[in-house]
Amino acid sequence: MREKLSKNSILSVLFQRRSFCAVSLQGVNLAQLKISLSLIWIVVVCLIIIFLSSLSGLSSSLSFKSSSLLFTLGKSTSAQLFSGAFVVVILLMSIYGTVSSGLLFGIGLSILLLTLSSFLCFSMAWDTTLMGLFLFSGIGAIAFGLVGLMLSGFATIGLLTLGQSRPLALGINLFISVCIAAVSDNVWAGMIAAFISVLGSYVGVRSFIHKNPFSWMLDIVVSVVTIGGVSFRKADLTEVDFSNSSLRYVNFQDANLTRTKWFHAKGLEFSRLKNTYLVNPLIRQLVVTLDGAAQNYDGLDLTGVYLQNAMLQETRLVGANLNGADLRNADLSRAMLKQTQLDGTDLRGAILTGAYIEDWGITSTTKLENVQCDYVYMRVPTPDNPNPLRKPDNLRQTFADGEFAEFIQPFFDTLDLYHSQDVDPRAISIALKNLSDNHPDDRLQFIAMERRGDGLNLRFSTQSSASKSELSHEYFTNYTQIKNELPAAIQMQLAEQNAEIRTLKGTIEQFIQTGTHHSTVQAETIQVIQGELIMTENRAININAGDNANITGLSSGDGVLNLGTISGSVTNAINQLPDPLDSEPLNLKTLLSELQAVIQDDDSLSDPDKSDLLEQVQALAEAKQAEEPTKREGITRKAMKMFDATLKSLPATASIVEACGKLLPLILRALGMPG
Repeated sequence: MREKLSKNSILSVLFQRRSFCAVSLQGVNLAQLKISLSLIWIVVVCLIIIFLSSLSGLSSSLSFKSSSLLFTLGKSTSAQLFSGAFVVVILLMSIYGTVSSGLLFGIGLSILLLTLSSFLCFSMAWDTTLMGLFLFSGIGAIAFGLVGLMLSGFATIGLLTLGQSRPLALGINLFISVCIAAVSDNVWAGMIAAFISVLGSYVGVRSFIHKNPFSWMLDIVVSVVTIGGVSFRKADLTEVDFSNSSLRYVNFQDANLTRTKWFHAKGLEFSRLKNTYLVNPLIRQLVVTLDGAAQNYDGLDLTGVYLQNAMLQETRLVGANLNGADLRNADLSRAMLKQTQLDGTDLRGAILTGAYIEDWGITSTTKLENVQCDYVYMRVPTPDNPNPLRKPDNLRQTFADGEFAEFIQPFFDTLDLYHSQDVDPRAISIALKNLSDNHPDDRLQFIAMERRGDGLNLRFSTQSSASKSELSHEYFTNYTQIKNELPAAIQMQLAEQNAEIRTLKGTIEQFIQTGTHHSTVQAETIQVIQGELIMTENRAININAGDNANITGLSSGDGVLNLGTISGSVTNAINQLPDPLDSEPLNLKTLLSELQAVIQDDDSLSDPDKSDLLEQVQALAEAKQAEEPTKREGITRKAMKMFDATLKSLPATASIVEACGKLLPLILRALGMPG
């Protein structure tokens, strides 16, 4: 359980135990705080640095001795000189490989070069003694050389961490290394030590660059130096104000930094930042300067960062996670917010004029009060369309005060998965199946499928507690991975083995490529009626909601179902209805049989249309068997809407239109519904 302290008690403890591990400091104002190492620990660190530099010089001297062994041993033969030159070349290449690509690469390169050289020596028929000396000299020179290089790097990082300038750090390290090497051997050893020391200092400077081969060295040095500093490890620093503070030698590892203020804080690069967003230099610079204009933060995890009043004009935040962030009064004009996660984000007073908000992840917890926005773009720009889907549509019109929040309100409660280019129906189907399987409690249900230019938008409803931002992020990550990395053969195998994936893939392909079968009606959306998915044209797609979703109404082949099979199923469903009674004027079994015959015999209907309507006849027969009135009403209403959508695409003079005009009202009355 965290202990909560006031600012006065913090300052008191700061000069005593210097530890706030697992302490709650929520909302405490620590602006202009100055933190430094204890005097005793500064002395200890300085002694460690001198020791490392001395060891570096000694190792460099031993490397020189090992590499020169074959040149100085007895009477030099041509084979000795040749092998000695080999050792020097391998040493230089190993050091170069380490400096350019990291320690592991340098070690691997050394082993490879020594192995190849040994085979070469064997092929030249060198005696066993010479080969042994060659390996002994080579291993010794490389080992001591790389150790000296790393020790010099550690010493330089330590000096830089203590606040020394680069030239001074290089000078101190160089002086100590050269003196030790020269005293232990000779001037030549001192020159080798100078060479290795300079390269080691270069390695130390490089360690401060994010994600380079020597970052681990900086982590080690900082973790040692911060022992004598202040520790906020695992502390709750939510909304703590560190503005204008000096924060060298502080341990923030695993701390909760939600909405913590860092404006003009200094020395964070010399603090322990493991498992926090500050470990990324891009994010660290952003929260310290509050200026990210025209920068690229695509895909970064910015959860809970404090960016109030930040300058983010024309900033790229595609796929970035800004859940829970404080962006009050931030200037996000013309920012790229495609698929940006904004669950619980505070955007009150922010400027969004000209922002691109394609598929952004706002939720009902996103705060949009008093947002300043003249217009937005619902899609990302392209060379052919630099102002895609501008809202308001009228270029001479802008949102009035408060109007943007009202405009965007309908998008809160849906999960929109927009695919802008190169839509892959198979990958979409697999990714959707994975998303549904991974989140059964979120109860994903189709609301609409929309064609937008060359793109496709899938819209779902979810449980109110579902995190739409996380769902969107997971889906697109999985979709991209499947599309780019999963071999087509495996995708096809998955699609063939799973009926839901196979059928949904066919649905999407048909929707994108053809829209309709033989009708002139353009299919633009798919809508949900009583939990059922229906395409609003003359083609039905039925997806029963629930944990075991079942998609029917579309074959996995060319889209034309076997009419004989469907007709047999319809006949079986009708035959289960009670036979007509003499006193019964409206018998459902007779009416449905007559409707089935009309559909099958009508030459104006295409086979897919016949399949659709016959399925609805079967649904009407099954509706009669439904015990719950609400379920019967839902099935009937859906079937009637399908009939209506199909008949509207046909000429009014078609025989099926006339027959349905007579039969459908009678069928409704037989089902106990108003005709």
